[in-house]
Amino acid sequence: MTTVANADVVSPSDEALTRQERDYLFDVNGYRVLRGALSGDQLQAINAWVDAQDPSALRPGEWIGDVEVHTYGAEDGVNFQNIIEGGPAFEELIDHPSWIDEVRRYIISGAHQHLRIDECFLNVRRSGGYIPIHSGGDNVRFTGLFRWHNGNWAVGQINVLMALTDIGYGDGATTIVPGSHKAHSVHPHSNWSAGHSADQAIGMREVHLRAGDAVMFTDGICHGSMPRTNPGERRVLIYRYAPHLLAPRMNYLPSEELMARLSPVRRAIVMPTAPRMRPGRTLAAEAFPHNAVGG
Repeated sequence: MTTVANADVVSPSDEALTRQERDYLFDVNGYRVLRGALSGDQLQAINAWVDAQDPSALRPGEWIGDVEVHTYGAEDGVNFQNIIEGGPAFEELIDHPSWIDEVRRYIISGAHQHLRIDECFLNVRRSGGYIPIHSGGDNVRFTGLFRWHNGNWAVGQINVLMALTDIGYGDGATTIVPGSHKAHSVHPHSNWSAGHSADQAIGMREVHLRAGDAVMFTDGICHGSMPRTNPGERRVLIYRYAPHLLAPRMNYLPSEELMARLSPVRRAIVMPTAPRMRPGRTLAAEAFPHNAVGG
């Protein structure tokens, strides 16, 4: 396949825009860039956690406490799934002020439901790694839902991807096809099993980020990543948010220790509905109280 040149780098920020302007661009493009979403102290704490691990020595299926080592395939690098169990630096991102109000607004605006984390993981990727292109408006999964009706938003899933390192040319940048969340046809190169990287995909644009920036995008947009060609590591955190009616992707049961530490707002996002079980079960249902504040 002929490599497609991605000359235009998508990196708009909405820092000086009005509410109406931000909504319009998110509606049309399907993404927004949040500059400086994480503080320097947060970056330092998160990268220190990564530095304490050895991704090359870890294998999928191993656990670091309640964090699972995972991969989606041979090229995507190492994922530290259920990363909210990794400590306070990750817990405080559950309802981070840089994005949580926007996420709530787009996902559960005017709806009688609550917000939940669908998936959260930290990815470390080295040279050669990438994620194949996938998704798009033709995908009828609930996570791809993107509607505005009678003054209310209804978005099935929003991904917040945080850069822990600078990500520019050759660093394996996340890529998107702007507006493709509203496409009616399948992207010509969207075939996960074929494993096409984004440099082989028509219409893809790179999203370049500085460490601490984040890109917020609907899961319904066609996206993937460029192959990393530079030495070193690409580190990102991804928190996916969805309505509580959507079952979490990896279905991790939060530890009682985590739930005891979290504020009511954060508990409600991690587990918006309490588990139901017969009397006498060893898992204490009261450790997972339902609390609608987070929704």
